[in-house]
Amino acid sequence: MPKKIKYAYCKVCKHEVEDPSRKDLSTSQKILWIIVSVATIGIGAIVYAFYLSSRPKVFCPDCNSKLEYSNKPFEKRKKRENMTPREKILDKAGIEEETEKKKQKEKKKAEDKKKKEEKEKKKIFCSFCGEELDEDYSTCPFCKTARKS
Repeated sequence: MPKKIKYAYCKVCKHEVEDPSRKDLSTSQKILWIIVSVATIGIGAIVYAFYLSSRPKVFCPDCNSKLEYSNKPFEKRKKRENMTPREKILDKAGIEEETEKKKQKEKKKAEDKKKKEEKEKKKIFCSFCGEELDEDYSTCPFCKTARKS
């Protein structure tokens, strides 16, 4: 095992050197290293491209799980475009929601919408001041203007 030299001295500068450095590469050496590295990376990139193109495609693009192959066609699922977020999640999980409850909720929502629309149609507003009136008055009780028929 060689001894570790602790001190360095430069004969040209005539002083002790604490941090010695490496000799700079010549221009031809730099060019040679660039050519070798580009060639190596280029060959490596070509080999890597061949490797990527030759791998079989056996994984799902959505969940990265391995696919099953069969001679018979598989059952196709309905599209998720016209589903609510909750329905999409249940569909992905494979859980069937009870259709009767769903239909009842939809009917109830439709009835509520109809009731709201009827209430909004029944509302009467003063054409001058914009106040909501309980009944159809000939003159507005708030601004005392005659109402147009």
